[in-house]
Amino acid sequence: ASTTKDEKRAMMATSFPKGKPTESLLADGLVRSLPQDSIAHLAAGAIIDITFDYRLYRRADVFASKYYSFGGPERFAEARFLHACDTITKVVKKRQVQIIDKQIERVDAMVARVSKDLNLTSSIPIDGNGQRQFHGEDIAIETMSEKIREFTLRRLRVSNMHAAAARFANLWGVAYEHDPVQMAQELEERRLLYLQWNDEGCPGKNAETDSKDPLPLPDLISEPAELLRHFRTLEKDDEMAIGFDCEWHDSIRGVALLQLSTITESLLLDIPALTATKEGCDALRATVGKLFSRMAFKRDLIGFGCKDDIKRLRASPCISGTHWFPQNNEKCTYKDLRTLIADMNPQLGAKGMLHFGLSRACEVYLGKQLDKSEQCSDWLARPLSVEQREYAALDAWSCAAIATKILSTKQETVAK
Repeated sequence: ASTTKDEKRAMMATSFPKGKPTESLLADGLVRSLPQDSIAHLAAGAIIDITFDYRLYRRADVFASKYYSFGGPERFAEARFLHACDTITKVVKKRQVQIIDKQIERVDAMVARVSKDLNLTSSIPIDGNGQRQFHGEDIAIETMSEKIREFTLRRLRVSNMHAAAARFANLWGVAYEHDPVQMAQELEERRLLYLQWNDEGCPGKNAETDSKDPLPLPDLISEPAELLRHFRTLEKDDEMAIGFDCEWHDSIRGVALLQLSTITESLLLDIPALTATKEGCDALRATVGKLFSRMAFKRDLIGFGCKDDIKRLRASPCISGTHWFPQNNEKCTYKDLRTLIADMNPQLGAKGMLHFGLSRACEVYLGKQLDKSEQCSDWLARPLSVEQREYAALDAWSCAAIATKILSTKQETVAK
């Protein structure tokens, strides 16, 4: 197990004589060589165990992660598992299922790390039945990924959130039995509450087409030629605004997906795939780079709380020449939708805008909320699910749609 700077300081403060040279004490192996009853091990274990006793599972997870080498992998596993269970219980009650994916991913990462480390060393005894002894749970570490999924489906079932449970079950490849009538009712309720791709006025229900069938969801663009061809359609679109948004994944520094949309055309760009080749980087420079540097477009480029999106785009890979995304703030031009909304609604003030998310903005300006249940899903997964593609496309489209309404209102006001 790797050792953090905090662990090294604790190790030196509690395990070695005062004044002893410290340069040679910073090797990770010294933590593992300390006796299990050293002050550092006992103190870390006591702190984590106290948080267990008081059911402070988030705090237990923080301490067990920070002092992993002293508290041990088993404490870390239990803390992470119980923290996930506690969080999932709370978010299901609030019907914020978009957070569940992240909790499952954190448990999976924990299982992988701890399983690897326990092949090297084991710091706690095993009982007569061959089971590891935990502070409060007797779930084997190897089964925690499976158990956290079973726990999630139980919570969703109890809360009558059958559509969400079925979606997760399908994603995880497990069976889920439900009442079809109740599930159909829940799906209808969600359609009435949240924006849908084929709602009136949304991209799927394009009024300019003669077909009564909704337009299909955009496919993921992974090839340079595809990007150049689809971007020409975006260039021809004469709408006022182009909305953009990014989806991330913690395992990479850049973005996993870039969405661009007018009110009639949406593009989903597979940034990891495109940046893997010189041709892809060149295509991005000729399209996205020009778009964000205003070299080819006169329309407003609109994001929502998009500073982190810009940072991530700049941090995305580039294997040829000048980076495909503008690295200079003066050359990178875009507007934050929150600023446009604040200008139209000065009564909100700066503090009010902090709590005015995109979903709420959609409800006010477009009549329905934006369903954020896919926000924390795995955006590096390929292929993306239908639900992910719909969420991603609507995320960028809603920025363009709301900005177009605001800018149109401003123009009408000036004309009067």
